[in-house]
Amino acid sequence: MKYIISLLFFQTILFSQVKSIYASVEKQMRLIPELQTNSAQEIASYIQANFKGEELQIKAAYFYVISTVSYDVTHNFSTELFSSDEDFVTKTISTKKGVCIHYAKFFKAIIDKLGYQCQIVTGYTKQNNQIGKLSHAWCAIKMQDKNWYVFDPTWDSGYVKNEKFVRNIVSKHFKMLPSIAILSHMPFDYLWQFTKEPITNREFYNGKSFDGKPKINFDYQLEIDNYLKLSEVDKAFESSERIQENEILNDLILEQYNYMKSVFNVSRMNNNVEKFNEIVEEYNVAIVLLNDFIIYRNKEFTPLYSDTILLEMIQTPKERLENVQKEFFVLGSIGKENASTYNSLRGSISETVKQAQEQYNFVKEYISKSKKERKKMFRTVTWFGLPIK
Repeated sequence: MKYIISLLFFQTILFSQVKSIYASVEKQMRLIPELQTNSAQEIASYIQANFKGEELQIKAAYFYVISTVSYDVTHNFSTELFSSDEDFVTKTISTKKGVCIHYAKFFKAIIDKLGYQCQIVTGYTKQNNQIGKLSHAWCAIKMQDKNWYVFDPTWDSGYVKNEKFVRNIVSKHFKMLPSIAILSHMPFDYLWQFTKEPITNREFYNGKSFDGKPKINFDYQLEIDNYLKLSEVDKAFESSERIQENEILNDLILEQYNYMKSVFNVSRMNNNVEKFNEIVEEYNVAIVLLNDFIIYRNKEFTPLYSDTILLEMIQTPKERLENVQKEFFVLGSIGKENASTYNSLRGSISETVKQAQEQYNFVKEYISKSKKERKKMFRTVTWFGLPIK
């Protein structure tokens, strides 16, 4: 990430702008007690106690992040994708350093505690008509006017020059209109362009219209509302589909696409493993019931029960085993490391369902005969119980 302002007099002008834009919050935010800076909740509580209204509270949170966090140049390529949001924020607060994802998650954490709707957006960027070499992360907030605005605390905190971070607080990327943000910030997932006619990656590259648009009259707000209701698995799947639809033109897009696919595949596999374990538990219960019946049959149905109860004793495990088999057949992959267990259980279920059907057929035939004929049926075959898997 490089955001370099090369001319000194431009820096001076920007600094004067900072005073007018952040003047309403800067003094008070610099007075925040050290004891109230150990968590996003504490910072948010301080903001709520000192500022009223959406605009001021969001501005105070933004200013705090861009004025306290320094860009960690040495960790440019370490984004810790699999860390929790809480770990990101805790690390950022304790070290006061981070890359773009730390800025974004720290800002979002405070905004969440303030009670506003905020999303982290990932994508890539363009400056001076040059596509950035690193992926980037920023934020978007749906404000009370029902519109989404874009915030990039990383770029407004300073820039990197000669492999060092230079603090230079600006407000160019505070509360950007989506139509302005898209000139420099391209989301991987076009859902987060916040426009009815999202542009393609090719259009972002070339800076001009292209016929292959993914959507026309795209109801992004409805799609966002529906997206936020999805499970993490379904979110990853839908996002990966949109990324692919918008054309994969560079390694950054490909990396994000593969990452979202991996999230989807791993999550789906974990769900399959959980379902597999549930199937095993149900299978074991059915096996116990079937064994109970077989033991009763080996005793030549002694003590004697009514035909209705007798039929129910075998019908219950039979139906449960059939349901187990149906659920197993629609179960997805549980990973190569579990393939042996999967195949073993599949064979056991098929064999047990077959035996349960044979027992059921025996009972149906048994209750169709006279008492004398029933006794003869026990003299042909000896049955044994089934092992619990």
